[in-house]
Amino acid sequence: MELLNEHWPGICAVAALVTLLVLVIRFKVHAFLALMVVSLGLGFVAGLPPMQIADAISKGIGDILRDVLLLLALGALLGRMLETSGAAELIARRIIDVCGSSNTSFAILIAAYIIGIPILFNVGFLVLIPIVWRLQRETKQSLLFFLLPLALSLGITHSLVPPHPGIVSAVTTIAGEANSKRVMVETIVFGIALSLPLALIGWFGLGRFWAHRQFVTVPESMAGGASPDPSHQHAVTTPENVGAGVPKDPPVARSFALALTIILLPLVLSLAGFGADLLQRRDMLPERMEYTPLDPADLPRYLGWLNHSALDWLRFLSRPTVALFVPTALALCVYGLGRGWSHAQIAKLTNESLVDVGSMVFLFGAAGGFKEVIQATGVGEYLKTHMANLEISPVAIGFIVAAIVRVALGSATAAIATASALVATLAQSMPGHETLLVLSVACGVTVATQPADSGFWMLKEYGNLSESDVILKVNAVRTSMALSGLAILLVVEWWLG
Repeated sequence: MELLNEHWPGICAVAALVTLLVLVIRFKVHAFLALMVVSLGLGFVAGLPPMQIADAISKGIGDILRDVLLLLALGALLGRMLETSGAAELIARRIIDVCGSSNTSFAILIAAYIIGIPILFNVGFLVLIPIVWRLQRETKQSLLFFLLPLALSLGITHSLVPPHPGIVSAVTTIAGEANSKRVMVETIVFGIALSLPLALIGWFGLGRFWAHRQFVTVPESMAGGASPDPSHQHAVTTPENVGAGVPKDPPVARSFALALTIILLPLVLSLAGFGADLLQRRDMLPERMEYTPLDPADLPRYLGWLNHSALDWLRFLSRPTVALFVPTALALCVYGLGRGWSHAQIAKLTNESLVDVGSMVFLFGAAGGFKEVIQATGVGEYLKTHMANLEISPVAIGFIVAAIVRVALGSATAAIATASALVATLAQSMPGHETLLVLSVACGVTVATQPADSGFWMLKEYGNLSESDVILKVNAVRTSMALSGLAILLVVEWWLG
């Protein structure tokens, strides 16, 4: 009995994960409901009082939505603006023109990588898929030469690069409040440094090998009306007249530099704030950046917000929500109001964008509740103690747990949040190197897609593929990328000692 009590948290954890797999895969239960059922069941079986279970779930939901709710909403809105304005297509076309016709696949990979930094996978996919279709018709090559670079780049940035909400929640959960800012910036820098090589490995490895051996055409049932004309320009529209003739755009709205600035601005602001903080800690920051120009007594209270140092403003702008809000507001002004949209039209587009992320919000909430129940039951502490005794690398553990949860849940964003909760206590064994654990979880969720994932069906339908193609071949490419990422992280972990 004593042995059973000692290992009961571990038994509960295994039972919870198996139950999650069975509910989602075998009985097709929505991941939100499955997570709620497993959270309640885990709490009861682990011996928690009923009210403590309810409080833990409520606290977990509140904590995670506090961190990612605005990121989900702003990311969806920014993506919709880039789609309706044609800014994303402008970037893709310019990169394709620069790279030349012989490097079109590589150009699509780079364009999708850049566009995928601030916007969700589904949004970026729908923005760029018409370009992919036209390229297939123009070149007569297999659609895979353009579809795979698109999907691989969007998928890897969605999982590894902030400000995507999944990786942001992983940073918050694993790093804790005291270290979250440092780990967030490290995740941005090293996430970019890791994700682009992984996209290249996926495409120039198994991806290109597959594309040479299977000819796939555009799905005529879905793309019959797509224009094959390479000179086709994206029609800039309002929410009411998509596809209709509209007045000519102002020059600023057709600026490649502006579109690229809007997409990269979240990363620039995040890094600028961290850089200023770092310089201050090392006493290298110019004094004028820390200088407050006026005495607060000289300003009326309602103007007090003006009297802050440049360092304060950089810290403010580097917060993930603010760093994503600024380019979103800029896009609304340039691509919305700058084109003569009414406030009612912008409000309608905003409403449609928020609807797009509705189900994802509930998934995140359920994952947050599950995280808090895990902590309350002692499962996390049990896993940390016994995994340490097995002398298994925390990076490998994070990867394996995340891969299993991704297969169970389908959604990459929900899988990151759930897996992070399971391995968060392992971060205590690697102080200063929590970013490695965050990235290992992010790599783990890239290992595969499955039918509960909306991306699975987008690849199948828009890519004119069979279900077995996605399950076997797409996932083989994704697994090669994920394992490559794990290998790189293990080498870094070994090197850091």
